[in-house]
Amino acid sequence: MLNGGSQNTSATPEMLQQSNAAYTRDIQTAFQNENDGSFSFNDNISFLSNDGVKITGNLFIPKSGTGPFPAIIFVNSWALNEYEYIVPAAKLAKKGYVVFSYNTRGFGTSGGLINVAGPKDMEDLSKGIDFLLANAPVNASNIGIAGISYGAGISLLGLSKEPRIKTAVAMSGWGSLPDSLYGNQSPRLVWGLLLVTAGYITGRMDPIIAENFQKLLDTRDVATVLSWARERSPNNFVAELNASGKPVYISNNSQDNLFQPNQILPYFEQLTVPKKLDLNNGIHATAEIGGILGINNYVWTNAYDWFDYWLKGIQNGIMTKPKVTIQKRFSSDRVSYSSWPNPSKVEKTYHLRPMGLFSPGKITTTANTSNGNDTILSGGTSATTGVPLLSEILDGAVSVPVKTNVNLIDRTNAMVYLSDSLSSPLKLRGRTFYKGRINSSDYAPHVVVYLYEVDFWGTGKLISHGTATLFNVKGKDVDLNVDLQAVAHDFPAGSRIGLAIDNIDPMYAVPKPISLYTTTFKHSTSTASTLKFESE
Repeated sequence: MLNGGSQNTSATPEMLQQSNAAYTRDIQTAFQNENDGSFSFNDNISFLSNDGVKITGNLFIPKSGTGPFPAIIFVNSWALNEYEYIVPAAKLAKKGYVVFSYNTRGFGTSGGLINVAGPKDMEDLSKGIDFLLANAPVNASNIGIAGISYGAGISLLGLSKEPRIKTAVAMSGWGSLPDSLYGNQSPRLVWGLLLVTAGYITGRMDPIIAENFQKLLDTRDVATVLSWARERSPNNFVAELNASGKPVYISNNSQDNLFQPNQILPYFEQLTVPKKLDLNNGIHATAEIGGILGINNYVWTNAYDWFDYWLKGIQNGIMTKPKVTIQKRFSSDRVSYSSWPNPSKVEKTYHLRPMGLFSPGKITTTANTSNGNDTILSGGTSATTGVPLLSEILDGAVSVPVKTNVNLIDRTNAMVYLSDSLSSPLKLRGRTFYKGRINSSDYAPHVVVYLYEVDFWGTGKLISHGTATLFNVKGKDVDLNVDLQAVAHDFPAGSRIGLAIDNIDPMYAVPKPISLYTTTFKHSTSTASTLKFESE
């Protein structure tokens, strides 16, 4: 998990250290409440990896029962350490599990440099299992792995690569690291800066990490960086996981702008193993963080049940629950499906018509019957994802949406479209796809597309957004395709659909050098501009 400030106020070492210190105190307090003496806790665990680097951790062993016991390995989040999971570990130890948590290399008291779920991290995991089997009463046939964020990515990779791991629980992790860092050729500026900053403050960074992120910002040697990221991506090892048949439970969050839902869904779709996915409201790790402090919540209840079923054979009903759930925006309600993609999915298509002299473009259910071009000037507008991190937290954690008056978005710098009032609810259940045709005066135009639910007065609640950058298109008529992040949301009858498209958002980096340019959006009867919803 990451802690830090906004794009305009960078995270300082003091801020990150104070945040981690407060978090650690909360964990220690919760741990004392769980520690009832029914397990042993060894905080002086270490082993050497293949390259001689010392890896450190802690070990919980039940005091009652004969063993061998099922085991769970916890992998730390980015910028945290082996103590992150001592509360869930205590809960599990009281239920008869051996639990091993370790510091990934470069973090905590482990040696080496941060390897970002690379080959050395996989070697460390395998050596950790060797140590566990040699030093604890573990049932070698029932070993699970779990983690949040960085730990989730390593857990999914370990499940694919390490034959001794039987199942995994991955929370707020990634399926595709290239898409997470550079999806639609657009660097994730705020979260990328936070990762790099937090890594330097709390760990020992391999210089290649910052170098690679800078290359993405500079649009330099991108293919090499993406190859480095692909090696660290679970979706690159789907065939191995499917061949093994190992089960996996995944939890991610709809407003997570680090590991966005659109990069985990394709990974989940490819899996043919026993699987379950929960997509929750919240930003990065917020749906899972309560469990670290011992607070019962939806995700951790499923995680405990998942391990009890697959490692202990307890018939607790976890496999009769829906395979996929998505929490609705601004609600505690969930929609559920027996598989994904939703077998009863309906694709609803709306057509986009050009703007008028004093009016936004129309969103209609009927095809465009007029030709027209609209040209906007690059620049920011009141259409935005909000204040980085702050707006995300308010939206994802306490359902305070990012709002703007769609009628007041400056149409000099943005395309704006509005539908008539909906006669019946529109049920968005997944991704939204924008398709248009543009001609830009810039070599590399960048766009951000915002989807709103708009009320009678023109106030729009941000429902989802997407971004894209095109290269080598100056002066050319080209298609622009943008996938907006998957959500579940009901547009009520009487509301309107709003769409805005501009060129700048604080969440994303724009190609360098930054320049002033125009983008013409072309609407014609022969080339449709559309907005397609995955619905039901």
